Amino acid sequence: MTRLFSLSTLSLALLALGGGCLLAFASIGSTIDEQGFLHEPFGLLPIGWLLIFAGALLAIVAGLRKLLRAPARRTR
Repeated sequence: MTRLFSLSTLSLALLALGGGCLLAFASIGSTIDEQGFLHEPFGLLPIGWLLIFAGALLAIVAGLRKLLRAPARRTR
């Protein structure tokens, strides 16, 4: 089975996407229309934090896998 991306590459991509969502939320900003309704891209906040959390979790898993596999490769 071939792997397209390693876990560390995938975790970096998720972290970058999450940061991009938070940056987009900050740069788009909020507006209030004539009726007093607040318009903001609120959906970017939970998506951004979810991607950051998933990327951090994947980075921890990738680091642990690398640490646990390193001694096994040296003994052979």
